[in-house]
Amino acid sequence: MPKTKELMELFRAIGSHDLSRATALSRTLAKQHGSRGQYRAERDLLGALNGAVNGTSNGHHMPANTTWSLGNTLMPLASPKKLAQLELSPGVRAGFKEITQEWQARAKLTEHGLPRRWRLLFYGPSGCGKSAAAALAAEIELPGYLVRFDSLIGAYLGQTALRLRELFHFAEQTPCLLLFDEVDALAKRRGSPMEVGELDRIVIAFMQELEHAHGEGFVVATSNIPKALDDALWRRFDLRVAFPKPKVADLVRFAERRCRDFGFRPASKTLAGCRKSGSYAEAEQVVIAEARRRVMVK
Repeated sequence: MPKTKELMELFRAIGSHDLSRATALSRTLAKQHGSRGQYRAERDLLGALNGAVNGTSNGHHMPANTTWSLGNTLMPLASPKKLAQLELSPGVRAGFKEITQEWQARAKLTEHGLPRRWRLLFYGPSGCGKSAAAALAAEIELPGYLVRFDSLIGAYLGQTALRLRELFHFAEQTPCLLLFDEVDALAKRRGSPMEVGELDRIVIAFMQELEHAHGEGFVVATSNIPKALDDALWRRFDLRVAFPKPKVADLVRFAERRCRDFGFRPASKTLAGCRKSGSYAEAEQVVIAEARRRVMVK
């Protein structure tokens, strides 16, 4: 708890309308909570401060929290494909089947006091997780939203944590699928000497929200570099789905099928490019490039 002397100094600054002094004192008091491990209290206090302060004594204005909105952070997620149309390994497809079955039986599970799995982590080669998340949202007929990190991450101490809280509150009130694509940008392993303390606090805030939220839909995170994720983050997810890297034979078979969909037989150069691909998404881009060339020369 703050000492009486510290509170008196803060009240004097407020009473004398010394906003710069009051802001500095408030930050000091908030950080005291963080130093004692009370990260949620620190986050809430700093978030409230950032939302209230309009400027500092040197004339540089700090944006109020009202300048940020969920609408600027959530991008509608559309899926051109259904789950059945995606190239998925048997294990991954089985996991999706279980999730959709639990969603359909959610009322029955609740009656028996059983939680359904709704916090999902997809990891593996690039080009898999985002498409799968979008297809899952379409499969269960929920609106899907991609979280834009450029809007979520604030420039001032505590802003990002406060926005994360509002984001998860939205997910608690609105049935939807919330996608944190490439979540390693938000939840990297803590303690790196190359990172600043604020980034560690963001990781902690994200894990706390993930652990204590009660989503009405799904929260999905994807990562192409899972080794970069904080160790403590993994256990916050109800289901962790590994997307294996496709074999060369699988890529060739996929490319041949997609070429037939576009109405042509694949050239040897196209198949060679697909063999070098690291994912189905990359192989599909090779096929689409060939289809585009064929259309333009007609």
